[in-house]
Amino acid sequence: MKTFPKPYTKNQSINVRPEVELLLSCARTQIDDERAQRIKSLVKEDIDWQYLIATACRHKLMPLLYNSLNKICANAVPEKAFKELRELFQRNAQRNLFLSGELLKILGLLKERGIVALPYKGQVLATAIYGNLALRQSGDLDVMVQQPDVLEFKEVLLSLGYRPEIELTPSQERAFLQAKTEHSYNFFDEDRAILLEIHWRIAPKYTCPIEAKDLWDKLEPFSFFGTKIPNLSLEDWLPILCVHGSRHRWEVVGWLADIAELIRSHPEINWEKVIAQSNKFGCRRILFLGLFLVNELLGVSIPTEVWQRIKAEPEVTSLADSVSKDFFPETDVPERFLTTTIYQIRVRERLQDKLLYLESFIHWLMTREKSS
Repeated sequence: MKTFPKPYTKNQSINVRPEVELLLSCARTQIDDERAQRIKSLVKEDIDWQYLIATACRHKLMPLLYNSLNKICANAVPEKAFKELRELFQRNAQRNLFLSGELLKILGLLKERGIVALPYKGQVLATAIYGNLALRQSGDLDVMVQQPDVLEFKEVLLSLGYRPEIELTPSQERAFLQAKTEHSYNFFDEDRAILLEIHWRIAPKYTCPIEAKDLWDKLEPFSFFGTKIPNLSLEDWLPILCVHGSRHRWEVVGWLADIAELIRSHPEINWEKVIAQSNKFGCRRILFLGLFLVNELLGVSIPTEVWQRIKAEPEVTSLADSVSKDFFPETDVPERFLTTTIYQIRVRERLQDKLLYLESFIHWLMTREKSS
């Protein structure tokens, strides 16, 4: 399948200060000679290293920034900034290694009970798409099970010292698991500062209808530290990662880096299956927006046939322009609930999904009015 070649260009909708270009240029595992030369040139400019490091951390791109600078021009980076980056990188790697051990222990206990559990995002995704646990910035654990297994999963966590984020009575718990506004049940181990989220849906139902039960017959084995665990197919990962990023209006560029790296590292992706899956779940526009953004910001080549479908939806380009303006603002952007609501309605292509989101928005307004 032919690809639509589009190198990184300065999108006029985003902040194009040199720190931003440097960060986006480094946000990948493989860097060609032309881009490497551009990185070397940018490092010689008057870079605000504290801004760059803080922005990289906020967008979960710090490991990729350090990895690229370390390989290409470590000696050209100011010693203090490079030392800070190296320490942050090492702490992230150690944390991911620690969380991976905890994840394997929990998966083993669930397997003993006959529960199929799918690690979601996090350390397994880092290994699958980056090939290196240290190259993805993450801080908690996400595990997906089918809804009937959530409460037994809870018992496993309680036995390990975790405690729920919110205390619910049995009747409240049943209602919580059935509510279309909920998708995860969160537990903390305060002594070890671990947050674990039990997912039975990808997102609240008004954002996307994908549930664990929709994915279970297509799980594939994956070797994680020598242990075989379930994993999603590539064709499921792409729309799901786009749904996750879109739910938060793409506030973290690292989520786009995940998608970009998945595409770069797996040229065998069956794009017809990806689009068929997105059509099935009503998230085609969400998928197309994610693909448009990784092409525009991170220079990822999209197959020509897919790109033509993306460009045939003018709403995608308009949404991308709106979202991009908030990636790297010069000042803090206040929380804009109305902007997010309008975005969530526009990004859905099916009328019933738009109405479902609008219904949830009205319900939220009424609940807030009653509580005030």
